[in-house]
Amino acid sequence: MKIQFNDPATDFSNALFVIKAYHEDFLKRGEALLRLVDKISTQGVDEDLAYQCMSAYWHYNIANHLHHRDEEEGVFPMMLGQSALTDGMIERLLLDHAEIEKSWANLAEYLSQPDKINNTDYLRHLAEEFERLQRAHINREDEDFAPRVKALLTASQLQQLGDKLHHLRHKKSPA
Repeated sequence: MKIQFNDPATDFSNALFVIKAYHEDFLKRGEALLRLVDKISTQGVDEDLAYQCMSAYWHYNIANHLHHRDEEEGVFPMMLGQSALTDGMIERLLLDHAEIEKSWANLAEYLSQPDKINNTDYLRHLAEEFERLQRAHINREDEDFAPRVKALLTASQLQQLGDKLHHLRHKKSPA
């Protein structure tokens, strides 16, 4: 079986559509990740579960990077300086990114080498922490930040931002 990344974002006509697509994908995959860890805890790692670990690893490894880059190079710069409240929200969201990335690095060690999973309690802890951080971040963005973006940016600006996010997909990442 071949592991392939499928970008959750398909509509770049509005930056909020891109962010929403990623959030929905992360929530769905977070639930799947926890179910995967449950299966590994009860039956160990077989070939199918090892494939699921690698698939989750590759998806998150790419999706987290793209999503954070969308926000950090696209959305946040356009929103900076709008108000002290908005700047504070961005600061908090950037702290979230750092926490999520640290949590992901710990979990990725296990998912990228499923044959070396020997402490399923610790794996569960890492997966639950990562999923909790992702979910809390998404809630902050959806409930607090996205409404500010909608209120402060015009439809034209959101479209320009969507175009920028599309462009970022074709930008090579530094190796």
